[in-house]
Amino acid sequence: MHSLNPTTAAELLASQGVQPASEVVKVLSGFDSSKPMYKHDFWPGDTLYQYIRLASVANPVPTRGSWFGIAGITTRGVAIFAGVAGRTLHRFEVAHPFSALEGTAARLPIDWQNEIGGPGGASQVFVPRMYSGHIRSLGPAEGW
Repeated sequence: MHSLNPTTAAELLASQGVQPASEVVKVLSGFDSSKPMYKHDFWPGDTLYQYIRLASVANPVPTRGSWFGIAGITTRGVAIFAGVAGRTLHRFEVAHPFSALEGTAARLPIDWQNEIGGPGGASQVFVPRMYSGHIRSLGPAEGW
């Protein structure tokens, strides 16, 4: 892992295709900037976890997002909540090497429309879309 500051974290995201600059700012707002951020190198066989929204009228075909956690992830720890439809924990395995931004989830206000908000404080990883093919789903996982 390589330590980053907010400027180098923004540069990493931009180099990984996160555009425009307002999107970089939005991603960085999900991290607690008072805590360390890292460029984390992931290798085949590494495991990530994600809470995926369940199907709903507003979201009839749930899809994988870009935000992941490590073993022990909880919805409160990564500042998300189940919303009306709920979420289910899924396990993913790294199939091809890549680097991603890792840091501490920021405390976020409750936002029912986007089903985010909570105390944060846990480690989370932002995997840009350009690396979405580098991880594969291993299906639902047991929560902690």
